[in-house]
Amino acid sequence: MNSSDRKILVHDKTFHPLISSTEIDQMVSDIASNVNTDLAGEELTVIVILKGSFLFAADLVRRLTMPVVIEFARASSYGLNMHSSGAVTIEGFRADVRGRNVLIIEDIVESGTTITELKKHLRLFAPKSLTVAALLSKRSEHKDNVSVDYIGRAIGSEFVVGYGLDYAEHGRHLADIWVHEAS
Repeated sequence: MNSSDRKILVHDKTFHPLISSTEIDQMVSDIASNVNTDLAGEELTVIVILKGSFLFAADLVRRLTMPVVIEFARASSYGLNMHSSGAVTIEGFRADVRGRNVLIIEDIVESGTTITELKKHLRLFAPKSLTVAALLSKRSEHKDNVSVDYIGRAIGSEFVVGYGLDYAEHGRHLADIWVHEAS
């Protein structure tokens, strides 16, 4: 069976393969290599954006060679929908990042609203540096001049699940990234 013939049902939608777990592994390795080069000899505080980034973050931080402090925050603009609502909710972040190198780890940057709001919030605490790593980026969907420092892969506007990404809280556990059939 050709991989493009494979299909799965997630919740009530059909998806087909987009990015294999082998490709994801290489994307994560490439991002880690760049972070290790850019921040060699520095300590790093990573802020993992839940829920979608947890698999990507776990794989990424294990490949970092500098001392790492891990923090978590929840930021959401999707709810149970397939499109961003445009309203960002940030919960759970209480870490002191003053004077620290901070890396936000995000699963996917679509409109960029979540990243823009997080960066605005974090800049209030005067970090030494503030960068963003995203596994995926939908550049055609970016609303403003969104700055993402480390990107695994740019994709189109299609809706994807797997490797932490979900549809209505389903599909996060999938090892590959799958694209919605209608995309």
